Amino acid sequence: MKLGEITSDRGAFVTERINERNLAIAAEVQKVAAELGRAPSQVALAWLLAQPGVTSPIVGARTLKQLEDNLGCLDLELSSDHLARLDAVSRIELGFPMDF
Repeated sequence: MKLGEITSDRGAFVTERINERNLAIAAEVQKVAAELGRAPSQVALAWLLAQPGVTSPIVGARTLKQLEDNLGCLDLELSSDHLARLDAVSRIELGFPMDF
């Protein structure tokens, strides 16, 4: 595989994930972050930490500043309303046969 093919594949990978559902999730994360005066990354990580079975989300920080900002999630407790809103917007449609 050549470099141009890798870049092309990566572009398709990203483009396929930009859809209405994912944009709606990102918008809700941003709304909650604005309400709390926090960074969207902190809200997203706090939301992940609130999920049963999640013990350690993977943080993709590239700089010390990003890491420090992300660690702000550790003292953020989302309300039940915030969790419900984020869960609702991200709920996966089960489809057939579950939609009967």
